[in-house]
Amino acid sequence: MKLVSQENFSSSQKRFIESVKDSVNFISSQTDLVLGIKDIRSRHVIATDAYARLVGLLHGTDVTDRLDRDMPCDGTVQFADCYVREDQELLHHPDFNRKKAVLNVHEYSHGIDALIFEKYLLKHHVSDSIVGIIYTASRIGISKFLSLAPDYIREFGIGCSIEGVSGSLDIESFNLTSYEHEVGFLLAMNWDCAQIAHFMNTHHPTPKPRSQDTIYKCRNRICAKLDCHPTRLRDMLVEMRVHQKMPTSFFRRLIGSTSL
Repeated sequence: MKLVSQENFSSSQKRFIESVKDSVNFISSQTDLVLGIKDIRSRHVIATDAYARLVGLLHGTDVTDRLDRDMPCDGTVQFADCYVREDQELLHHPDFNRKKAVLNVHEYSHGIDALIFEKYLLKHHVSDSIVGIIYTASRIGISKFLSLAPDYIREFGIGCSIEGVSGSLDIESFNLTSYEHEVGFLLAMNWDCAQIAHFMNTHHPTPKPRSQDTIYKCRNRICAKLDCHPTRLRDMLVEMRVHQKMPTSFFRRLIGSTSL
């Protein structure tokens, strides 16, 4: 499928987008669902009133032609570059049916909150084209996030954008297995091996409980893959934004779902 920008839409694609906009407006009039559409350059096309209120606007049509950095909500502006990067990763991924689930914790128009945003490709099947991104959001609440990752805000600040990642983690030129990713994510939060073993045994138990030595050996495997000395590992993981790539096994606990 090919990517098509708004200025290059065919008549058929324009009619399709207008029908999608009509659907969003209808949903907005009937529900409080947070939902919207972006084009392939991350420019908002339309949204529900519920989304508009999140970012400091009144109506869903007020988002039209705005980028995230153009919103009156400071938290959205702060992470605008993250959102664009997430959009582009989804648009250029070889799996056209893939979705992204991202936890956004920051200041919204109503205050600090935690929301899970899910993003999907908007496809025009008649022309075999991708014409944008559909996003929806649901609130999980800041307390649920802190119950799973109590040190996250202390280490990285009040705002964050964290993607849920299924399976192994491919980042830069490296690949971490799902288990190495779990350990690496917790190491990025500045946890020691004993803390990680306790957390894993509590939240992701296995028939054979993990020990401090088990985690220590996994940490060494990660160091070998990244060609990194243990004293530099945490800094390197943060530089690679591993702390913004949450393993699905942890992410599921936030949203109470096994469908990711």
